[in-house]
Amino acid sequence: MNFLKITRPYILAAMLALPTAAYAQQAPAEDDSSGIADIIVTAQKRSENLQSVPVAVTAFSGDTLAERGVVDMQSLSSLIPNMGFSNAYSQVRITLRGLSFADLAAQGGEARVAYHVDGAYMAMTGDIGGTFYDIERVEVNRGPQGTLFGRNATAGTVNVVTRNPTDTLSGYLNAEVGNYRAVNVDGAISGPLGDGVSARIAFQSRNHAGYEYNVPNQVDINNQSMQAVRAKLMFDKSNNFTAILSADYVNENDRSGPLLVGFAVPNGGAVFTGLGAQYQDAGPNPNPRHNYSGQLPLTDKESYGATLDLKLTLGEGLSIASLTNYRHSKFRFHDDMGTFNSGTTGSGSVVESRQFEKAEQFSEELRLSKDFSFGNVTLGGFLYSQDYDTGGDGTGVKGGNAVLTQFGSLLGSTIGFPPSGYRSTPNLYVQGFIQGAGVRTRGEAIFGEVTFNLTDSTKLIAGARYSWERRTLVNSTLGLDLVTLATDPTFVLPAALPDQKTSYRNFSPRVTLQQELGPDAMVYATFAKGFKTGGFNAAQYSSYKPEILTDYEVGFKADLLDRKLRLNGAGFYYDYQDLQTIVIPANQSVPGSVNTNSNAKVYGGELELTAVPTPNFELNAAVAVIHGEFTSAGITAGGFSVKGNKLPWMPSYTLSYGAQYTFPISNGGITLRVDGQTKGKTFFTEDNNPLVSQDAYTIVNASIGWHDADDRLSVTAFVRNIGDTLAVNGGFPLPGFLSGAIRGSYDPPRTWGVRAGVKF
Repeated sequence: MNFLKITRPYILAAMLALPTAAYAQQAPAEDDSSGIADIIVTAQKRSENLQSVPVAVTAFSGDTLAERGVVDMQSLSSLIPNMGFSNAYSQVRITLRGLSFADLAAQGGEARVAYHVDGAYMAMTGDIGGTFYDIERVEVNRGPQGTLFGRNATAGTVNVVTRNPTDTLSGYLNAEVGNYRAVNVDGAISGPLGDGVSARIAFQSRNHAGYEYNVPNQVDINNQSMQAVRAKLMFDKSNNFTAILSADYVNENDRSGPLLVGFAVPNGGAVFTGLGAQYQDAGPNPNPRHNYSGQLPLTDKESYGATLDLKLTLGEGLSIASLTNYRHSKFRFHDDMGTFNSGTTGSGSVVESRQFEKAEQFSEELRLSKDFSFGNVTLGGFLYSQDYDTGGDGTGVKGGNAVLTQFGSLLGSTIGFPPSGYRSTPNLYVQGFIQGAGVRTRGEAIFGEVTFNLTDSTKLIAGARYSWERRTLVNSTLGLDLVTLATDPTFVLPAALPDQKTSYRNFSPRVTLQQELGPDAMVYATFAKGFKTGGFNAAQYSSYKPEILTDYEVGFKADLLDRKLRLNGAGFYYDYQDLQTIVIPANQSVPGSVNTNSNAKVYGGELELTAVPTPNFELNAAVAVIHGEFTSAGITAGGFSVKGNKLPWMPSYTLSYGAQYTFPISNGGITLRVDGQTKGKTFFTEDNNPLVSQDAYTIVNASIGWHDADDRLSVTAFVRNIGDTLAVNGGFPLPGFLSGAIRGSYDPPRTWGVRAGVKF
């Protein structure tokens, strides 16, 4: 892969001339003042107090996350207003203000929520799961971040800041056991290697048995087996220069994957009339966590990467930084696209599907920051390159007894990732589909932001980013055979279709007026735009346009009652142009998804509350309300219009709440905590099919823990999802001719366990 195949040399020259400030030196996440502690964030690419940043950002230190039992993105989402998370059909989906993934993973599409680790952008959503450990803090910025973060951050950003090496020997080890044979271990060791050189190694291992059960094979599914390791080396020999080199590796191999969670058409569609209602257990007490697929799901992921973070302080408020990142990802998914239990003929599969993905990503960001008497200036440039290859195939039903047929393809060798045990008969397949493509992405951007101190209490922030994007669809192959019921030796795999190229330019501005109302309160108003690049739907051999989001937002932040009460709130209105959508109407009579662009409007509000009436008692709550609807037709090939429908993945309200009390004892303290989240009804498809939705529900968790006086030893017992609530967290329906089977996933059931930790 040619990482720096730049077609505009002057962009590189501009970047070298205009680097910007990197994330400032890691400050302690919280201070020692009385009342609610300060949290230092980098939402504007410089270290600032959370309460002084005119952005709708929520942040938690790593210690706070540990206290609340937050161990992954799913549990984090329950603490953030207007945030959602799912791992449906083998794709990680983060949602902010109802905006998330456009179901374009198999086409090289990227998410609307830009995910970063230590400031480095991660395009592949499948990489996210193995990064959430050894955390210094997590920042979630809601709303378009088109100026400073830029790339595809139309919905917002998540930045996971991991712990850096220390100049003294330190470390920790945590171990957790629980039901579903859960055994989770994480830890780190850190210390000096010499004068000005220190290192840190952290790891995580997460394992549990399956939350669901496959009846025909008598095997639990949706288990987890994931291991991750991260190493950091820090050079800090001078007062004005720091270099941090980090590398990580993640491996996951388990039986996780999408489930059949329902049917998008009554009775399973015309082809399978009478079977759809029986996809669950037969009998008076059906179990939706039982699965009847003839093929067990499979998830096989491997990813690794490296980041080099350089910071140089030149004095007089001038600093320069470089952030270089490389990432390699390789995924394999295997599942049934639709399964059923006929009740009389046993189990079967509508379509067995295999998907392979491989990606290489490189990015470079140079930044410069300078303080002036009137405020400060941030300037910089960004280069991005990704080579993405994907291949997929599937078999349809053969015969009246739903017996799977096998077919071969050349895709395994084409993308260099043949699956283990893959039975291939070249140039032959029966009743199925074959699809493959590569997407080459090249992007460059320059950006800048200026803060003007108009008065001692009034600030004006103005910034913009100009982006160039080029995308090329290569090696696109698409074949379909839904007629043949027997082996046809004359059928030949289709040849690759002609390559397609497209390019985009975008200008995204941001203007914010901030007014302080005293030392502990401020209000702000923002006008901003976000941009998400266009791309290709390889399954349809077609393209979709980029999308533009215009944000009108007002907000406030206040610490009250001697910093014993914190209130942060925001209201927003989005004008969304060319929202990228993938639609499969349940009555569609032709195969494949349909990509389109539609306009939409979104408006809502958020309020966060934290209270510490006493040093040992803490209350937290967050409420969010939101409404989003399509304002243009978005006609698909099936003649379906989305105009007037609600946007999918957007619950009309979310409530998060928690209470925590610590009882001091002679050798430490005992902490009791209860928290929960309530979500309104959520549609998962643009057609607002009530069969592809989740009604309002509530999940409540509780824990009791002990820590010693030095906070070095701790033991915590916990129960999550106390009521064992069954909630679908995502669903994607197949067309009606394939029974309208909904591929989705459930939130975890009731889990309980004990976690013990030691620090040194």
